[in-house]
Amino acid sequence: MSIQRSNQARDLFLLLAGGGGLAFFIASSVSNVSNFFFHVAMSRILGPATYGALGSLLGLVTVILLTVGALQAAVTQAVAAGVAHRDHDVRLALRSPLATSAVMAIALFVLVSASSPLLKGFLHLSSEVPVVLIGLFASLSVVSLMPAGVLLGRLSFRPVAAALVLSAAVRLCAGVAMAEGGLGLDGAVAASVLGAGAALAVLMWPFRAEVRTRGGLPLDVRFGSALLAVLALGGVSAFTGVDSFLARHFLARTASGYYVAAATGGRIALFVPSAIALVVFPRFAASHGAGPDARKLLVLALAAVGFLSGLAAAGILIFPHLVISVLFGASYQAAASAMRILAVGAAAIGLITILVYFHLARRSKASLLIWLGVAGAANAIGVWHSGLTAIAWTMLGVTGVLLVVIAVAAFAAPDVRGIPEIAKLMTYKDADDELDLSIVVPFYNPGDRLRPTISRLMEALTETGVTFEVIAVSDGSTDRSEETLIGFSPAVLRCVCLHENKGKGEALRVGLALGRGRYLGFIDADGDIPPSQVASLVTLMRSHQPDIVLGSKRHAMSEVVYPPLRKLYSLGWQLMVVVLFQLRVRDTQTGLKIIRRDVLAGVLPRMLEKRFTFDLELLVVARHLGYRRFVEAPVHIQERFGSTISTKTVWNMFVDALAIFYRLRILHYYDENHATVAPVEIRPRDGVYHEASLQASSTGSPQPRVLGTDQ
Repeated sequence: MSIQRSNQARDLFLLLAGGGGLAFFIASSVSNVSNFFFHVAMSRILGPATYGALGSLLGLVTVILLTVGALQAAVTQAVAAGVAHRDHDVRLALRSPLATSAVMAIALFVLVSASSPLLKGFLHLSSEVPVVLIGLFASLSVVSLMPAGVLLGRLSFRPVAAALVLSAAVRLCAGVAMAEGGLGLDGAVAASVLGAGAALAVLMWPFRAEVRTRGGLPLDVRFGSALLAVLALGGVSAFTGVDSFLARHFLARTASGYYVAAATGGRIALFVPSAIALVVFPRFAASHGAGPDARKLLVLALAAVGFLSGLAAAGILIFPHLVISVLFGASYQAAASAMRILAVGAAAIGLITILVYFHLARRSKASLLIWLGVAGAANAIGVWHSGLTAIAWTMLGVTGVLLVVIAVAAFAAPDVRGIPEIAKLMTYKDADDELDLSIVVPFYNPGDRLRPTISRLMEALTETGVTFEVIAVSDGSTDRSEETLIGFSPAVLRCVCLHENKGKGEALRVGLALGRGRYLGFIDADGDIPPSQVASLVTLMRSHQPDIVLGSKRHAMSEVVYPPLRKLYSLGWQLMVVVLFQLRVRDTQTGLKIIRRDVLAGVLPRMLEKRFTFDLELLVVARHLGYRRFVEAPVHIQERFGSTISTKTVWNMFVDALAIFYRLRILHYYDENHATVAPVEIRPRDGVYHEASLQASSTGSPQPRVLGTDQ
C-alpha cells in the first residue's frame, strides 16, 4: 500500500511539474493567497458594510469573467489538441483573434457601464463609479484571455505564472495604498484594474513577434466547443458567487458583509482546485478526456484537490474564530459559524470544478449540469434566507447534491475512446466464465440512430436471460455519435473509437478481439436489422451450440423487403460464393452473426479483410479449419436499404472475394498457424489511440494456445 501511495504521489508531482506546471501551480497558489489578503486588508479598512459591497461587485465580475473567460478554455483546448498532433510549437495567426477580443472587451465595458444605475440600486451602492471601474477591470481581463489560453495550450505555464503573481502583487499594494488614502471602495476596485493591466502586459510579451507579423496557422476554435465552455465555466462562476450576490440583496448591509467574509474565508479551500484545474485541463484536452490515462489523471486530480482542500477546510472547521480574528478582525466574529459550513462546501466545489473541466475536455454536455446547481441554489436561497447560517446550509446542501450528480455523469459514462493497449489473442482461458455473449456493434456516422439501436439490443438480450456485454466500435466516425452513448453502464457497454475509417471489417476485428464472452457476435448499428432478432439467434445458440449461427435473408421463413436490383446483386454474389468456395450458406452478408469463442480464436488471427467481405472471410476460414455446423436463422426486415450499395462497393466486394480465393487456393495462407500473431494492438500516439499488428516475441515466451478443429 505504501508503494502504491508513493507511486501516486510521484505521478502527481510529475503531472504538476511538466512544462513549468509546478511553477504555475506555485504561482497560482501565491496569487490566490495574495488576492485573499487583498480581501482581508479591504475588510479591515472598509468595514463590514462597505466590504459587503466590494465582495458583491467582485462576485459579479467573477461571474462575467468566467463566463466570457470560458473562451480561454476553448482556446486552450484547440491549441492543446494541435500541439498533441504536431509535437512542437507552431506560429499562430493571432492578430485577428486579439482584435476580436478587444471588440468583446469594449462591448463588455459599454454593457456594464450602461447597467451601472441598475446595479447601484440593487446592491445599495452610493455611487456608480465602482460599477464603471468593474467594467474596465473585466474588459482588460477579457483581452488577456487569448494569450493566456494559447500559453496554457502549449503547456507554457511560466509566463502565465508570472502574470498571476505580478497582477496579485500590484492589486494588493495599490489597493491598500488607495483605500488607506481615503478612496475607499473606489480605490479598492481601481487597484483591481491596475492588476489586470499588469497581467495583460506580461501575457502579451511572448507574442510580440506573432502580433507584429502576418501569417501563421489559424487558431481553429470550434464554435461548439467555445459555446460549451462559456456555458459550463459560466455556470461554475455563477454557482461560486450566487450566494454572496443574493446575500447582499436579502440580508442587511452589515450582515451581508459578514456573509461575504465567511464566503471569502471558507473558500480558502478553492485555492488549490483552481490551480490544478488549469494545469490538468490542457492534458485532458490533448486526449479529449479519453482513455485510461485520462481517467487516471482525473482520479489523481480529484485526490489532490480532495486532500489539500480537505486540509484547509479542516483547519477552518476546528479554528473558525481564530481564522476570523486573524483574517478579518474581531468585528467579524458573527461570520464564524457560516464560514465553517462554507469551508466544507468550498472543498466540494473544488471537486466539481475538476469534474467540469474533465467533461469539457470530452466536449460532453454533462458539463452543463452545473447550471442545475445554480438554479437550485438561487431558488433555495430565495426561500431560506433568514440569516447567515441558513444561506450557508442551503448552499452546502445544493453543493452536495450537485457533486454526486456530476461525478456519476463522469464515472458512469462509457469510456468512449478508451482502448486497452493490447487486445490479447482470444482463447478459452481469456474468457469470462460468467459472461455468455459479447455483441459487437460497428458504426460509422449513424447519427441519432445509434443510441436507440443499442437500447433495443440491450432490451432484447436482457429478455433472453443471457449474461452479455455490448462493444460499440466507431470506424472513424466524424459525427460524434459515440457521445450519444453516454449514460449507459460501463459494466455492460464499452465503446471503442478508431482514429481512421478503415472499414466495417476492421471495426469488427477490433471489437471481437476485445470480447470476453463464451460466444461472440455482431449486428449492424443502423437499425435496419431489428435488434430484437438477436433473441432468435440466442435461442439457436443455446439449443444447438453451433459453430456459427447467422441471420439469413434467404431463409425460407425470412421476410425481407428490398429492391429488385438489390436482389440481383444478392443472387450474383451467392452464385460466386458457391462457385469459388463451395460454401453451402445461402446468405453470407447479413450483418447478424454469433460465433463460438474457440471457433473465432482460430479464425480471427488468420483474417485480413477490413471491409464488407469480412463476413465471407469469416465463414470461409472457419469452414477451411474444419468447422461445419453453420445454422442459419430467419430475419424479418420490413424497411431496409435506406443506405445504398454503389457500383464501386459492388466492385470492391468482388475484388476482395477474389483476394480471399487467392489466399485460400493459391497461397494457402489460411493453412498457416497464425497463433503467434495477436489480432490487434492499440498504441497511443499523437494523443490518439492507433491499432497495429503485434508480432510474437522472439524470446520464446509461451504464446496463447489456439483451439483448432480437434477440440
